[in-house]
Amino acid sequence: MTYDLRFEPWLPFRRASGTVEWLPPFAITDRIDDNPIVALACPRPDFDAAVTETLIGLLSIALAPANETGWAKLWREPPSPKSLRKALASLPDAFALDGNGPRAFQDLNPLAAAEPNPIEALLIDAPGDQTTKFNKDLFVKRGRIPELGRPAAAMALITMQTYAPTGGQGHRTSMRGGGPLMTIVEPRARPQEEPLWRLIWANAETQDQMDARDGDKACAWEAHDRFPWLKRTRTSNGKKKGRPTYPVDAAPEQVYFGLPRRIRLEFQEGRCTCALTGRDDDARVVSFRMENYGVQYLGWIHPLTPYYHDKKSGLLPVHGQAGGVGWRDWQGLLFDSAEVDGSRPAQTVSQFGGRRAVGPFRLIAAGYDMDNMKARGWVQAELPAFPKNELERTRSFAAGATAAADKTAGLVVFFVKSGLFQNPKDAPGDFSHLKHSVWAGTQAAFFQIVDEIAKGKTVEGPELREKFRKHLRDVSLLIFDLACPLDGLPTGEMRRPIAARHSLIMALEGYGQAGVSLFKALGLAAPEVGKLKKGKAA
Repeated sequence: MTYDLRFEPWLPFRRASGTVEWLPPFAITDRIDDNPIVALACPRPDFDAAVTETLIGLLSIALAPANETGWAKLWREPPSPKSLRKALASLPDAFALDGNGPRAFQDLNPLAAAEPNPIEALLIDAPGDQTTKFNKDLFVKRGRIPELGRPAAAMALITMQTYAPTGGQGHRTSMRGGGPLMTIVEPRARPQEEPLWRLIWANAETQDQMDARDGDKACAWEAHDRFPWLKRTRTSNGKKKGRPTYPVDAAPEQVYFGLPRRIRLEFQEGRCTCALTGRDDDARVVSFRMENYGVQYLGWIHPLTPYYHDKKSGLLPVHGQAGGVGWRDWQGLLFDSAEVDGSRPAQTVSQFGGRRAVGPFRLIAAGYDMDNMKARGWVQAELPAFPKNELERTRSFAAGATAAADKTAGLVVFFVKSGLFQNPKDAPGDFSHLKHSVWAGTQAAFFQIVDEIAKGKTVEGPELREKFRKHLRDVSLLIFDLACPLDGLPTGEMRRPIAARHSLIMALEGYGQAGVSLFKALGLAAPEVGKLKKGKAA
């Protein structure tokens, strides 16, 4: 008997009552009316995100709604666990985690010539070989995960294949690069009470949507085109006749089942206590084998990720950044600028935003903040979202406010440096936290205004922009005062921070080249030179 991820109870589900039960995927609609499953309860947030993506893909292809009508029917009337099990059973036998045949998310070849790696190395944030060799694992220690049970091993494997970072020569990144940002729709007003099914199905694809992404519509795709581990890996080593994989080379469903890393888990008999879940299992996973030059995906558009346009490289997936996800990212995550520069939100977000009678929703954004091979952190946030007609009302204000806040954050950093150092250009240290503070300090005000505009409670115009500018000014001066306090300074050293603060105020009030640029971003007329009112710069 193999461990089939369609039918084994490998997923930790949390019910509305708060209890956590380990169940198979088809149980997601179990007791949906009286004590529904409301969330995944994986031992790590990156596991939660990756498994969510997999469930979206798995249920999209198992239930396969032909179009929006078919999608809407299942939105109104969720399938029973029995129906879901039948739908999953109709898929190819491609989801065995172990056994001698094809293994889910693993190379078809046993990779016997490769050296075994400790199972801990499968975690994206685990210390690498060089970190361990030179004893630099100061914060994330080695040896934390000696063995995993099969459920956690499956989660770790799926997470690696979904978000694979740079891993050295020939070790390919995920379809969207290392640690891509996932953005999905959250349609539930009360996530702790409402079925997880609604979140998964809100982001599921119809066959029409998949066909629109099909790079070769004339091709009759086989099972191995959807699940690449069913055949010999399409390797990418050009010196050995390997080649990249473009959308014309595989079925569109492969976005959910990518195979950038050539990995083979190693199972041992005997019970174990999983180091991540704390649960006992009848098999132990202590190592895996890996070879480089797995599938190299080029030119793919993933339906769960937003894209931006780079002048040199063209369309690129958005990735997590230091400081987390907030309103500075909001415009790029929701607005479609394809006609301007090609940038676009995730397909699932734009699709759901155009649907009628589905109610309000929010945006969940999650992903790794990566520095090449190094995971600096996991970022996750929940942001407001609106149907297309409401969202469009906010476009002008959002663009101006975002540009103005970006300029303001730069001004704060410059003048803080000017207040602290004689030569601000050579100021030592990292001042990026000041920029993050400007964005964090203005987020609530921005979203309040955006909500009022979207819902028609207020009219977007100069008065509203001036209101936001004043809030930017107040937040910026508070940040400056905390970074450049006068208390304790000798009288002779006060001149520099006082002069810097005065210059910051002048810029925030629209004077000088920086001030004019700030006002222009907000669509406001800068004050005339010489018209400064008495006490304005006090």
